[in-house]
Amino acid sequence: MTGHELLAGFSSLRKGLRQWMDRNIPADGGMTVPRATLLMGLTLKSEPSGMGELGEPLGMSPRNMTVLVDGLEKEGLVRRVGHPQDRRVKLVELTPAGRRVVEQELGPSHAAAAALFDDFTPEERAELLRQLVKVGDSLRTRGIDVPSPGQS
Repeated sequence: MTGHELLAGFSSLRKGLRQWMDRNIPADGGMTVPRATLLMGLTLKSEPSGMGELGEPLGMSPRNMTVLVDGLEKEGLVRRVGHPQDRRVKLVELTPAGRRVVEQELGPSHAAAAALFDDFTPEERAELLRQLVKVGDSLRTRGIDVPSPGQS
């Protein structure tokens, strides 16, 4: 198998995974994969986070992140707070309402999406994760900043 074939495989998987995630997001309330990813990601943070940090895994421009956060803020799911050392910087955090949406709506959706890997044995899942980490390491050695699995 060549690198070209693997690259084509990753490309088609990316599209399929996006469709799978779309199908498992709650259909009501205007939830989208970027909105769900941002809300889920904020649950992993112990402190408010900058929009750049949050937008990077989503591949979103600063402008698009602003629009995304504006919408979530209008719905009361996130709020902007000041940075403790730099008053020019605004950080984003979940509100109690946002946490409820994650727990009650997105949690079950995320579990349903993760069921895609139920067909794998624990050993196969571990090996797949090991290989994905290796691909991420290879990208990082080439100057591409990608988060490690489990980071948001």
